[in-house]
Formats: sequence, structure tokens, C-alpha cells
Amino acid sequence: MSLLASVLEYKFIILFYLAIVVFIYANRKKFEFQAKFIALYRTRFGLDWIERVGSRHAELIKIIGYCGIGVGYIGMALIMFMIVKGVWDLAFVPGAPPVISPVLPGVPIPGSPIFVPFWYGIIALFIVVVIHEFSHGIVARAHDVKVQSTGIVFFGPLIGAFVEPDEKKVEKEPDYVKYSIFAAGPFSNILTAVIVLLITAFVLNPLTDAVAKPLGVEFTLVEDGMPAKAAGLEAGVMYTFVNNFTVSDLSSFEKALKGVAVNETIIIGNADNNYSVTTTARPENPEKAVIGVSVKTKFTNEETWWLKGILWFNGLFAWIFMLSLGLGLANLLPLGPVDGGRMIKESLEKVWGNKDGSRVWMKITVVLIVVLLVLLLVPILREMLSWVTF
Repeated sequence: MSLLASVLEYKFIILFYLAIVVFIYANRKKFEFQAKFIALYRTRFGLDWIERVGSRHAELIKIIGYCGIGVGYIGMALIMFMIVKGVWDLAFVPGAPPVISPVLPGVPIPGSPIFVPFWYGIIALFIVVVIHEFSHGIVARAHDVKVQSTGIVFFGPLIGAFVEPDEKKVEKEPDYVKYSIFAAGPFSNILTAVIVLLITAFVLNPLTDAVAKPLGVEFTLVEDGMPAKAAGLEAGVMYTFVNNFTVSDLSSFEKALKGVAVNETIIIGNADNNYSVTTTARPENPEKAVIGVSVKTKFTNEETWWLKGILWFNGLFAWIFMLSLGLGLANLLPLGPVDGGRMIKESLEKVWGNKDGSRVWMKITVVLIVVLLVLLLVPILREMLSWVTF
């Protein structure tokens, strides 16, 4: 898909984000700006709730916060392993998916294998950020650190939330208290991901299985210029087999296509028609066979409002899980002002002293920013270059 075609297809969502930018600019006197593109609007919303929870359950919250320190450093090691692996794959593994990608709900990011649906993304991202920030505030209050304000933050057009503890008071706290406050946000995101996964596995999935049976697969998108379109496959039609495999849901459809090679011909069909489809590959991943479709499971009773509601919550929980885990790990990167950066800065200053520790921390931050920019921009530029035709 060309750049112009992408802009036209997602024009209303792009206009929505532009409207947010225009709104912030028009009301810029009410916002505090940081780094030119971060706009803060301070409120006192939720302060009473943070005070009540943090003070009433202080001892339990302190224990949970201390557990978060260990999880935080384990998560930091994991995200650094992923970054190192991402650099290796970028250099030596053609077609490897990017290890990091920006999230802009409703808009596909060039070079990213992940597309976040608009409403799912907006709602899930806001929930994840609120949990993250309020957790910082609750743990701070459990240690008698006053929370001065809460508020809404815009990262460009993306909305989030923030909580501001008294930083001067935080600096005077023992190291283990600082670590627990810094780790609270990422730890809460990781806990949220675990809880959401359990609810999905033991509540939503069994509920879905009880009220709906999978019948087959339906293509929600059949791309122009791709093999599925050329073969005559259509969006909105249910298909029930691939070659000799019966497919009743997305999982069985993916299993039937596993191992299919590029330029291999497969048969996709239903009780009425069979279609011969010869697979192809995309430039960014020349070894993976694709046919150019987006797929969903077709269920019985799926037109009823209650099943639509269950499936919608299934989808929302899936995105809360992915974005919560992603945000939690991203905030554990040992750089700059993010939570992992503040944790590692405290550790380095403890080992080497304030001056030398800060110097090492700054060097780590600079190196990581360069690495992250490479990992972020190279896949985007590669994809955009593939759109250029001569």
C-alpha cells in the first residue's frame, strides 16, 4: 500500500489526532509543555482516593512495593536482552520483525507487524497508563510521601495520565523506598497483564465457548493486488477448509497454513466453492508465505448483542494485556527519566558515588537512545522505501 493510499484509508483517524493537536495548541496557556511535544494539565482528580488507599493499606502496599523492586530488575534484564537481540536480528536476520514499535491506535505504523485497533487501543492505553501512574502515587503515599497533583498528559496526540509525588521528599527517602516507588508503575503493569490473562483464560474464554461455537473463518480484509483477491476470495464470506484441513477458527486456519511455502498453491473453500490460491511474500519478509487477508473466527449467535459484548471484552482484554506488558517493560529501560532509568541511576550512584554514577548513567542513556532510534526508524524507513515506485 502506498503512502497516499494509507493516508486516504485512515484519513478520519488521522484527522482525529490532528484535532487533538489543534485543541492543545488553542488551549496552550492551560498546559505545561516539556520537550516541546509533551503537554501536561494538572488536576487534583484521584488524590483523595490515593490518600485513602495508600494510608489505610500502607503495610500491605509497602510489602508489594518491595516485591516490585526484584521484578523491576528482572524486567530490566529482560528488556535489555530483547534490545540486544533486536540489534542482532536487525543486522543479521533478514525479515525479522522489529523489537520495538510506536503505538498509534487506529493507524498502521510502517514496518510494524502490530496494528492496534482505534477504540481498543485508546481505551486500553488509557487504562494501562492510569494504573501505572496511580500505582506510583499509592506506593509513595504508603511511605508518607505526599502526592502533589495528578493530571492528563498528551504525548503529541496520545492521551495519558500522570501523578506527581513530592520529589524533594522522595530524594530524602532510603534507597529501598525510592526503588519501590520507581518500580511501582512497571510492576503494576506486569501484575495487570497477569490478572487480565487469568480472567481471559478462566472467565471470558470459557464463557465464550459456552455460548458460541466456531463455524469457520471469515476474511475481514482481502487486499487488492494480493493472491487471495486474484483467486476470487471475498471478505464477509465464511470458509471452512484449507487443502485437506477443516478450519473452524483462526487457530486452525493458522495451523493449516503453517509450513506453506512461497509460490505454493493451496485450496481454500467452503461447501459452495473451492479457490486455488498461489502464495506470495512481502518485501520485508521474503521467506514468509502470505495471501493478503485479515482473518477472524465465525461463531454461532455472533449477531446477538450479548455475544458481541463478550467478544468485544475479549478483544479489549487482549489489548490491555499486550499494552500493559509492553508499557511495563518499556518503562524498565535503564535510560533517562523513565522508571528503569531512575532505578539504575540510584544503583550506580550507590556504587560509584553521585558524580561518577551520574556520568555512567548519562552515557548509558545516550547509547540506549541511539540504539532505540535505530531499532525504531530502520524498519519504518525500509517499509516506506518499499512504497516508492519508479
